[in-house]
Amino acid sequence: MDVYERFTGEELYGDFDAEGACRRLSEAVRLKSVSDCPDPAPFLELHSLIKRCFPRVMEEGSFETVDRSVLIRIPGSDPSLLPALFMSHLDVVPVVEGTEKDWTHDAYSGDIAGGYIWGRGTQDIKCQVFGELEAAEYLLSRGLKPARTMYFAFGQDEETFNRGSKAVSDLLMSRGVRLEFVLDEGGGGMQSGELFGAPKICVMPIDLMEKGYADLKLTVRSTGGHSSRPFGGTSLARLARAITRITEAPFPAELCPTLKQGLKTVAPYIEDPQFKALIDGIDENGQAVADVFMGTKDFFPYVTTTIAPTMISGGSSAPNVMPQNMEAVINFRIAAGHTPEEVMEHCRKAVDDDSVEMEFLQANPASAEARFDGLGYAELTKALARFYSDVVFVPFITAGGTDAHNYEQICDTCLRCSPFVSPEEEQHGAHGTNERMSVRSFIQGIRVLISMMESSCCFK
Repeated sequence: MDVYERFTGEELYGDFDAEGACRRLSEAVRLKSVSDCPDPAPFLELHSLIKRCFPRVMEEGSFETVDRSVLIRIPGSDPSLLPALFMSHLDVVPVVEGTEKDWTHDAYSGDIAGGYIWGRGTQDIKCQVFGELEAAEYLLSRGLKPARTMYFAFGQDEETFNRGSKAVSDLLMSRGVRLEFVLDEGGGGMQSGELFGAPKICVMPIDLMEKGYADLKLTVRSTGGHSSRPFGGTSLARLARAITRITEAPFPAELCPTLKQGLKTVAPYIEDPQFKALIDGIDENGQAVADVFMGTKDFFPYVTTTIAPTMISGGSSAPNVMPQNMEAVINFRIAAGHTPEEVMEHCRKAVDDDSVEMEFLQANPASAEARFDGLGYAELTKALARFYSDVVFVPFITAGGTDAHNYEQICDTCLRCSPFVSPEEEQHGAHGTNERMSVRSFIQGIRVLISMMESSCCFK
């Protein structure tokens, strides 16, 4: 699919400084703000860069840091309107050691070449940090003022522990702040509706929730010894048996309200008569639909808690020596409406062996499901439709994680959608080699953000 064919309204905001915006993103990419890097310098330099690049935002708003995270507030003229929060994160994933030479342009070069801005963070997700600030700067520099107070929050560790966003959210809650809506990364992109049985349409997911997350560590202890005397089995054998029992005890399939709403949205475009009939009656056929999706590669992550053994350690250094203490980690992405406690109970029952110790290294429940009938969703889809034509916007689920869930304590509409729509050849580079953002996609995404801010925050 050529996504550029669906770009529209590119003549709007013709006085926007597109060249300067690309240059500013390039500068940000050069700063190696890798998650949990012991050296705070790249984050401090990013803070300074933001202050320097967006003088009107700094003049009209307040800038503060929470550890390495950033919180900006631009006051609105109407205190009766709940504030809006535009967010993203400053940190990036590291470049895999040994792959540095595989990059066409250095991973932290920020080169602008061949119609692209190159480097780590161009897609995930300094584009949204700087895109949101570019949009606000554009509106403020034309003498416009928001009636609705605006916040900008940029976390420091979304790629790891989400502690920065939690600290910022806690700070806002302590100040009594309630938000009308939150816009974070996630969703976005364009794809054929074929996944939904509607191949003639183009869809763009807007994620209203994200699955929960848990890393479960299993530990089996033993004294080890010579491999010729394995009475009772080795710790490795018992650990392997526990992993097998967990993976062979799948969680049930079910449809959450967000997924149901997404399927209802595409139902008019579904071509297969039998599948269309099933979806048309989804309120009565929900379990049947969930069971069908459980057997498909593309949909099963959205209808169940997934189980993925990812790490094992403690093996013997010699083939004729039994290992002592063995450990493994299983990663779970927890389905809507479920909790880590349920995962633990499920696993203990499946393993049925008290000698296998279990503990969570990290765990949080699935997020709440954001409203799609409020101002935030309406304003977002209106702005997207203005710049991307003939697209069906579909409420959906983020299978991964974002910082947005930490703001649910102060907002019931946490939307996850990046407006930067990339061509196919760059869509798979967010954490990979040759991560890059096309100049055209970056500028179009900023137009979406200008439009949404201008309307939703009532700039005059």
